[in-house]
Amino acid sequence: QKSYLSQIAVFPGSRRHRPPTPTARLPLPHRRIGPTQRHIMPSDPSACALCPAVAGVEGGGTTFRCMVSVRRASGEVDIVARTTVATGSDPVETLGAVCDFLQRYEYGAIGICTFGPVDLSEGSATYGCLLNTPKEGWSGADILSPILAVRPGVPYSFDTDVNAPALAEFEHYNANLPPDARKISSCAYVTVGTGVGAGLVVNGATVRGLMHPEAGHAPCVLTMPGKDDDDAGSTGTFYPWGCRTPFRGVGTTEGTVASVALLRRLSSRGETADLSALPDSHDIWDVVSHALACLSCNLLLTVSVERIVLGGGIMRRGHIVLPAVRRKVGEMLNGYVPAALDGAGRVREDLIVGPVWGDDAGIEGAVALGRRALRERDGGGN
Repeated sequence: QKSYLSQIAVFPGSRRHRPPTPTARLPLPHRRIGPTQRHIMPSDPSACALCPAVAGVEGGGTTFRCMVSVRRASGEVDIVARTTVATGSDPVETLGAVCDFLQRYEYGAIGICTFGPVDLSEGSATYGCLLNTPKEGWSGADILSPILAVRPGVPYSFDTDVNAPALAEFEHYNANLPPDARKISSCAYVTVGTGVGAGLVVNGATVRGLMHPEAGHAPCVLTMPGKDDDDAGSTGTFYPWGCRTPFRGVGTTEGTVASVALLRRLSSRGETADLSALPDSHDIWDVVSHALACLSCNLLLTVSVERIVLGGGIMRRGHIVLPAVRRKVGEMLNGYVPAALDGAGRVREDLIVGPVWGDDAGIEGAVALGRRALRERDGGGN
């Protein structure tokens, strides 16, 4: 059986699609929505505007995650269906599996977020496509067109896989509050895993400009330059992994604390290659907290964010890293930002936090994008 994606003709340099061969779609298996149960089965795609379900697609370097959910009037959310697809090295195969999943369900809006760098400029010929990415086989891949072709015309929002969870965190803290009563007006989400990325929401909108935030590539102050360097061409930096990336990120946050960088450092010292097996007392967590403190200071001093959320696989050691980051940020700022401090002169615990959504931050962010697209269509704005 051909995948859904194989039925879509995407023409390079255009946004046109040949409609796919009609196939049966499954109704949403809604659980309770108010006092009754109901199934919504539109007779044509335009009727999806009446459907209360929202779909989300989170494209990551390791997996693509998809979810369809329904929000009750009470604010509770029912997850209708979800799936995970290995990213692999073939975008056509991966996106085909994503589209096959989406085709089975009715939804009234969709949010899509992806790893980057990605073109977010709607007027660009490469809008929705990845730019030069370290992920093998994915540079230039069109993420957006195949997914939108599943249900042409439904409201959508498209962003990065760090801007989206930043939005989800922002909306969680400001749940059901009008703009003039929001608890916070800005939020940063930093993911620390195989790479390091940072997303930003300012005044209720995700930030984009020349491209989108790439704070993981910002330089950080190295703790012990010149030691343990066995990597020729690394220019004498303590953590040499960065010189092995396509963008030679020596001395950057990503080149210091991404999981591959940490494993490279452990390997050079003859230690275990399993980060999960390291004790909380291992000095590598000090390396992590130092670099993330540098990044946090940059975010506080340049964007003046009111909340920094640190997530991703490395932050499964958040009970060790988060207190250390707060302490180091306090030392680096040295009282310069009084609003960042509590009554005892320490960095506030609610300023630098872990993610509310845990490992689901990315997919919840994608769904948050979809819900916002639905609100904007209905005139609700940010």
